[in-house]
Amino acid sequence: MFREYLKLQEYTEIRWKNFVLGIFFMVLSSFLSGISFSSTVPLVDRIIAGKRIIIPENLPGFLKPRLESFASTLNSLPAGSLLRYLIVFIVLTIFLKGLFTYLQRYYFNLFGNRVLTDIRSKLYSKVTTLSTEFFTQGQTGQITSRLIYDVNLLMNAFVSHFPSFIFQIILAVVYLIIIFTIDWKLSLLSLLIFPPILYPVFRIGKKLRKLGRKVQEAYGRIGNLIHEGFYGQQIIKAYNQERNIAERFNRENERIFRTVMSATRRTLLIGPLTEIVSVLGASGLLYFGARKVLQGDLSSGFLILFFVALFSIISPLKGIGNAYANLKHDSSALPRIFTLLDRQSMTVDKGKENLSGLKEGIEFRNVCFSYGETTVLKNVSFFVQKGAKLGIVGPTGVGKTTLTGLLLRFYEPTSGEVLIDGRDIKDFTLHSLRSHIGLVTQEPILFNDTVIRNIVLSDEPDMEKVDMAIENACIRAFVDSLPKGCETVVGERGTTLSGGQKQLLSVARAIYKNPDILILDEATASLDSNSEKLLHGALERIMEGRTVFIIAHRLSTLRNVDRIIVLKDGVIAEEGSHKELFEKKGDYQRLWEIQFSP
Repeated sequence: MFREYLKLQEYTEIRWKNFVLGIFFMVLSSFLSGISFSSTVPLVDRIIAGKRIIIPENLPGFLKPRLESFASTLNSLPAGSLLRYLIVFIVLTIFLKGLFTYLQRYYFNLFGNRVLTDIRSKLYSKVTTLSTEFFTQGQTGQITSRLIYDVNLLMNAFVSHFPSFIFQIILAVVYLIIIFTIDWKLSLLSLLIFPPILYPVFRIGKKLRKLGRKVQEAYGRIGNLIHEGFYGQQIIKAYNQERNIAERFNRENERIFRTVMSATRRTLLIGPLTEIVSVLGASGLLYFGARKVLQGDLSSGFLILFFVALFSIISPLKGIGNAYANLKHDSSALPRIFTLLDRQSMTVDKGKENLSGLKEGIEFRNVCFSYGETTVLKNVSFFVQKGAKLGIVGPTGVGKTTLTGLLLRFYEPTSGEVLIDGRDIKDFTLHSLRSHIGLVTQEPILFNDTVIRNIVLSDEPDMEKVDMAIENACIRAFVDSLPKGCETVVGERGTTLSGGQKQLLSVARAIYKNPDILILDEATASLDSNSEKLLHGALERIMEGRTVFIIAHRLSTLRNVDRIIVLKDGVIAEEGSHKELFEKKGDYQRLWEIQFSP
């Protein structure tokens, strides 16, 4: 289990200095806890009983002369003076213990929070670099669960449970030193108590790890349901599915409840089990210790100190058990986190050259692509000259969007090559390749941010370029009508805007980028006639002088493109201009007639 925690240092820098400082102040705090108990001896023997302090006969040889000398000094002091010294000693000890406890917790929190903050950033950075194929296969709720719930489990481990585990061990060692110093024979007898305490703790810990995994999986499923419930709320309402979606949520919620309660029952058992066994064992020890006092082998003060330290061990032992069980539970998050951190992107950026711009054209050469075992594209080959406009049509699911996704390297071809100016696009860095490509999708992708940030997508906008993009995208009037103009927040997914306004804002983003290559993926598919007219005007301006890929269901938008390819069953079934394809009376003409026949 602890090796898994240490594996985190493979992914992020761990500030061990803070950890060591936490341990240092933890040792001092634990030492003072033991020292403070030593005041019991003079308090009981000299002040309460009015007798001399008698040093136990079984003390180690190197320690006995020193303690006898110190006991002699205490025995020579008047009871009143000794009481005042004891009070000052106790107050000073408690003050220092509180200070060291604060410092110990501060450095462990600094250590743990730094590790987890870095891991959360690593996880998010990793997710953003994974290929589009990962997101088409994965579920956003599961990913969100790893970023939030799993990392929070580790937060508990590093900030609370791990420091507690170490602290309780150190504290138990301090108390063991005290009892062994007083009487090692009686202390060995007391060790018989520990095995019955620790056995159920470790058994329960293993079960808690399994239950922890079940809770994480359930949180992942419930995260998906929450996401779907929010994202699809209009469809849910329109189809009267509120009850069904609520019942699905309640089933998963109940599953979490049952699993959490199962873990809780086991965790709560640790305390009573350890306490019962400890008290039974301590009762026997009390009998043998009292006999030593009656025989004069041990003073009352040292016997009380022995039992105070012994009974004090119960709390750390319970703490060790609880902390271990919780660490087991928390560690169930590690495999899921490592799986995500170790995941290799399908798109590997090994390019060493920067693409300076498009000079000749783009070629797809014998490109094949498959989603798992499903073949989408088969030996697709074509060339698009610089400045040309290519239309891509075909039935739904034929691979039109996948084709342009290969150019952006959202996916990698199963075989074949995509070339720019005769060079495989893998030779160029991803950043430089994508910096020359603009994308306008069918569903506008807007962020819960201002209009200007949605256009620029950075913190340093060029306002002259922003104004130009707004003008060319024909959104000046609607932007000026917003409460705060360009600084108006558009809401999650642009919910405060109409469909046309969102799409025009996406066009403004592409205009601002000023790319050499432009991909229009069903950009007008979901617009009303008025919005489509505005958008066509904006697109005409943005397409001028650029190499453009236009994916369209509305074939009327392709009349003026230079060339059209018709995809069917993963291959290019037809190729040519609108007029040429119409005259062939093939698939393109049939698609046209289906779309425009009364």
